[in-house]
Amino acid sequence: LCGSQFWNSTETWYTNTPDFTPCFEQTALVWTPCAFYWLFVAFDFYYLKASLDRNIPWNKLNVSKALVNLGLLVITALDLIMALVKKGGDSELPLYDLDVWGPIIKFATFLLIFLFIPLNRKYGVQTTGCQFLFWFLLVVLTIPRCRTEVRLDSERQKILSSEQPTELDFSWEEYQFASFFIVFTFSCLMLILNCFADGLPRQTKYQRGENEIPELSASFLSRITYQWFDRMALKGYRNPLEEKDLWDLRPQDSCSEVMPIFAHHWNQNVR
Repeated sequence: LCGSQFWNSTETWYTNTPDFTPCFEQTALVWTPCAFYWLFVAFDFYYLKASLDRNIPWNKLNVSKALVNLGLLVITALDLIMALVKKGGDSELPLYDLDVWGPIIKFATFLLIFLFIPLNRKYGVQTTGCQFLFWFLLVVLTIPRCRTEVRLDSERQKILSSEQPTELDFSWEEYQFASFFIVFTFSCLMLILNCFADGLPRQTKYQRGENEIPELSASFLSRITYQWFDRMALKGYRNPLEEKDLWDLRPQDSCSEVMPIFAHHWNQNVR
C-alpha cells in the first residue's frame, strides 16, 4: 500500500522518541475522519429534511467555507496528478496504491462537504455537528504528521547542504512537504470557520423576534459547550434576573406545538 511498514512497535512504544510510521500517518490518521463523515453523513441529510427554515443569504462565512473547500479540492486533485507525473511513467520512483487512493478518498470527502455548503444555505441549516467533528478529527489526527514532515525536511536539507549544488529540480518529497502544509492550513481554517453558525435564514416557519433564545442561532460548538447561555449566566451573576430578562421560549417547545402531539397519544391511550 505505502511501500513501507504500516505499524512498527519499535518506533511507537519501545523508544524514547515515540512516533508513528509515515504509512500509518498517511492512511489511518487521515482516512479515519473521512470514514467517520461518510458513516454519519446521513445526519446531515436528516438536518436538511427536518429544517423548518429556508434561504440563508450568501455571506462572508459561507463564501469563505466554499473558497477554502475549493482550494482543498484543487490541491488534492493536484496531488493525484503530481503523483502520476512524478512517480508514474518512466520515473525511478515507484507508484504505490497510497499515492492514488489517498488523494481520491480525500477528494471525494471534500467534494461531499463542498456540496453541502449550498444545500445548507438553501435549506436554512446554520450549523452541522458532523462537519465540525470531521474537521476537528482531521486537524487533531494530522498533527503527528506535522512533526514527521518537519523532521524529514530538516534531515533532507542537511543532506542537500553537504552536497555540491546541482540543477534545481522540484523533487517529489519537496512537493509533498509543501502540499501537506497547505492542506493542513486549509483544514485548520475550515475548523475555525465551522466554529461559527451561518447567518439567519430569510424564510422561517416561526416568526423570530428580537428576544429569541440564542440557542436557535448558536453553532454546534456553542451548543455542546453551552456557550450561548453565558450571557444569561453573567447577567444573573451581576443582578437578580427578572421576567423581562428571560428569552422567548423555543417555538418547538411552545404549547401550540407540544400539546397536539401529547393530546394525540393521550386520547389514543384513553380509548
